Amino acid sequence: IATGARERAAAMIDEPAVTRSGRRIEVKINVEDPARVPDALLRSSDGIGLLRTELTFESGDLLHDEEAQYRVYRSLLQRLESKPLTVRTLDIGGDKPFQGLDQPVERNPFLGLRGIRLMLARPAVFRLQWRALLRAATEGPLRVMLPMVTTQTEIDATRRLADACLKELFGEGQSATLPPIGIMIETPAAALTTDTLEADFFSIGSNDLTQYVMAAARDAAGPVADLLDPLHPAVTRALRMVVEAGARRGIEVSLCGEVAADPQALPTLLDLGLDKFSVASARLAAVRQAVREQP
Repeated sequence: IATGARERAAAMIDEPAVTRSGRRIEVKINVEDPARVPDALLRSSDGIGLLRTELTFESGDLLHDEEAQYRVYRSLLQRLESKPLTVRTLDIGGDKPFQGLDQPVERNPFLGLRGIRLMLARPAVFRLQWRALLRAATEGPLRVMLPMVTTQTEIDATRRLADACLKELFGEGQSATLPPIGIMIETPAAALTTDTLEADFFSIGSNDLTQYVMAAARDAAGPVADLLDPLHPAVTRALRMVVEAGARRGIEVSLCGEVAADPQALPTLLDLGLDKFSVASARLAAVRQAVREQP
């Protein structure tokens, strides 16, 4: 993007993202380290569409500290001033070793115990995160989404654990509430069954979904990098299935991932019916400007 265009986009960062025909597009931001996100950016955005908690807790120190996790979520909700905060539960596994958490050694970790699978296999860690989330949900519009979902069984098991944590907190006399629980659509299994999966919202993780649909590792410099095309017909067909299932069932569908921040991809994404995106914070101004330039 030319310097002049960047300056114009930055100057209009607080303006809503509306196409020329008047279609309002919601643009939230992805957050890894809350301490590095200025309040001005939170005010400019439509909220946080993805808080990567495994990066927020990268040192591992917060992994077993419920109170510290609660303070992170509560602080963000206060800073967002009634805008929504969507928290992804710990997405560990695959190529993501994590200090302080026992993880298996697997021959093919990308198809192994990662995301929601690992958390359900480590209920003590998952329970602690849920307790912090349930307490923070009383402070503002918090939503929780589960990564790497493939089956309804995983959603049901998570809901049972959340319900048990809620009863525990009530028994302790603590204030808590159950937030909306959504799922990330990152696997072909999830994309193909969005007509039946019971969740409060769907968030398409385009990076992993592309990797799994195209059977090509997420390695930008790898020998199969050319296959990692988030606009390949196979991928866009999966996206359309999710959007149409959400529309039929009244379930909100959003998209996070690198393709959401690509102005060249925006016309295709809008044509698919997507109107809610979450992008890297550094791309907020550019994406909003790109939306304004659409018919």
